[in-house]
Amino acid sequence: MTSQRIVRWTVIVGLSFVGVGLMSGCGAAAANAIPDATTVELPDGTTQEVSLGAGVASLADSTWTFNQDLGNGQFIRFATIAFGPEGNLTSFENNTLAPEIFGDTLFFDGEVHATSQQGLSYTAGTFGAETNDATGFAFEGQVAAFFAGFQIATGEANASGTFDPDDPDRMTGTVSIKTEVNLPLGITLPGVEDANIDETFEFFATRSVQD
Repeated sequence: MTSQRIVRWTVIVGLSFVGVGLMSGCGAAAANAIPDATTVELPDGTTQEVSLGAGVASLADSTWTFNQDLGNGQFIRFATIAFGPEGNLTSFENNTLAPEIFGDTLFFDGEVHATSQQGLSYTAGTFGAETNDATGFAFEGQVAAFFAGFQIATGEANASGTFDPDDPDRMTGTVSIKTEVNLPLGITLPGVEDANIDETFEFFATRSVQD
């Protein structure tokens, strides 16, 4: 369930925030947390090497509401996603991923952003591509959380989908999310093992702002 995923994400950041106070030494620099390029797999089985910030031309200057399909006729909204002029994924608006920490908007611009927790910041970026016939697309998003320069948690989300041939304002596909806490050796926190998740679910999205 999406509600469980949101709770777990909150635990990841919250427990890591507590644990980082026990860390010493040099941490990873935020500037190096997100790679310059990665390989994404498209729904037709092909792959593309894409650079940070690359997008999907078919999604340029549009906003979509993404929903988790529960498979029983019900669904849960998990993000409103805005795409930039190149079809690049710029932000999660009406964010449901630990909004009490990241706020109403989660930015995917490769820059470092503050959170509501003092000393806690994050950086996030996306990599997008579409099939040669523009019927399908794929995005990979990466997030890293930091405290005082130490990287304390990472998250990766992959979305692969296709456009509805009968409705240009609808698309469907699959999302996978994986998160990991990086605590220092010898430090344990009750329940932290439950914060690491690896799950996949079906989604559908509808265009919420007309071009």
